Amino acid sequence: MPRGAESRKPFKACRRCKALVPRNAEQCPICGSKDFTYEWEGLVIVLDVEKSQVAGMLGITKPGRYAVKLR
Repeated sequence: MPRGAESRKPFKACRRCKALVPRNAEQCPICGSKDFTYEWEGLVIVLDVEKSQVAGMLGITKPGRYAVKLR
């Protein structure tokens, strides 16, 4: 990632569950982790985990905004 690129991303990603959270979040609301990264790619928004095939493939169990890939 180019230097300073993390300052342009509106979210950071939880390293444990890939949830995207606001930059000022101290703890992931999905899994409780405090380990985050700004180095992520892709975005998936899951509204209904029961009906979402993508959520099933990615192992997502709670509605929310998720990164597809962490670097």
